[in-house]
Amino acid sequence: MPSRYDHKSDSGRSRWITIGLVALIAAAAAFVAWAVYATRGDEIARQLKSITVIDLPVPQFNCPLDGTVVSSRSEARQRPVMVQIDNSPAGRPQSGLSQADIVYEAMAEGNVTRFSAIYACRDAEVVGPVRSARMINMELTPQYNALLATSGASNRVTSELEARTDIIPNIVHHNYAGAFYRTGDRSAPHNLMTSTAAVREAAAAAGFPVTADLRSLAFKDDEPAPAVQSIGIPYSSINNVSYQYDPGSNGWLRSINGVPHIDALTGGQLMPKNVIIQYVNTSVDPIVDDVGGSPGQLFDLIGTGPVQIFRDGLMIDGSWQRESLGEMTTYVDAAGQPIPLNRGLTFVQLVSMNFQPSVG
Repeated sequence: MPSRYDHKSDSGRSRWITIGLVALIAAAAAFVAWAVYATRGDEIARQLKSITVIDLPVPQFNCPLDGTVVSSRSEARQRPVMVQIDNSPAGRPQSGLSQADIVYEAMAEGNVTRFSAIYACRDAEVVGPVRSARMINMELTPQYNALLATSGASNRVTSELEARTDIIPNIVHHNYAGAFYRTGDRSAPHNLMTSTAAVREAAAAAGFPVTADLRSLAFKDDEPAPAVQSIGIPYSSINNVSYQYDPGSNGWLRSINGVPHIDALTGGQLMPKNVIIQYVNTSVDPIVDDVGGSPGQLFDLIGTGPVQIFRDGLMIDGSWQRESLGEMTTYVDAAGQPIPLNRGLTFVQLVSMNFQPSVG
């Protein structure tokens, strides 16, 4: 008697049961995976919410020669421009001295002084009157790796400069006339002007590098503690320099022969944050550099000597030190520690070892 169950039907049901079990197991595995993922996702979300976002500080760049904040590293790496600037009565008021980082003043000849103004990070659209180079530029220019801008020089100084083009690129008026111009408000030779941008453009066109990495001087923030009110530096009867401390700006108001020393570019009185009286060995140049027949001055700016630094209304006694031509001058106290300057313009007054300033 035949079976009531069909073998083929039984086999089909088994197959569907197996498929169903596999599907059920797969669904269960997917559910477990989803549950684990959801649980971990919630945990990750909670962890992300607990993380504190830290704002990284914006990089700050400072000018190596005046300590002020500049907008970019490229601005801090501009190669300095040193301009020889007139300080005879006919050359005043000068333009652009207030925009410099450092200004050196030293005796030239004929009882007048001359400025060597250095522009690293602060540019000036008008600088001058530009005058001729002197032997002091052989000493000053290399320590700042500067481009030198001059109206010319004597045969002797020109020979010295031409022998040192690798360390003193001389952007001189007669070779780079496009970088200079004359004004009509005064007579030659006291009317030759330039700009820091024009000097750098001329230097770049001539193939000189226009970037430099300088060692920074030491700087600090202002800390007014006025004890000194005035400084007198009587270079000569026509160049009697004085400074008056201004507590409002924590700076030093500069005058010549009792008259405020004005920058024609800004219309304001020159007011450096630091005044440095640097005592150096000086001598009379045996070779006459001046067309008027007056002997020039030689300055020994390598070695060491006394210095008086005026900042914050105080006078600090110390020493200046410079080991070689390519080294920058440093200022140290009695313990040999660097004397930091306030951020901003610095005037360096070069004087002989026996010079007698007045401090009041």
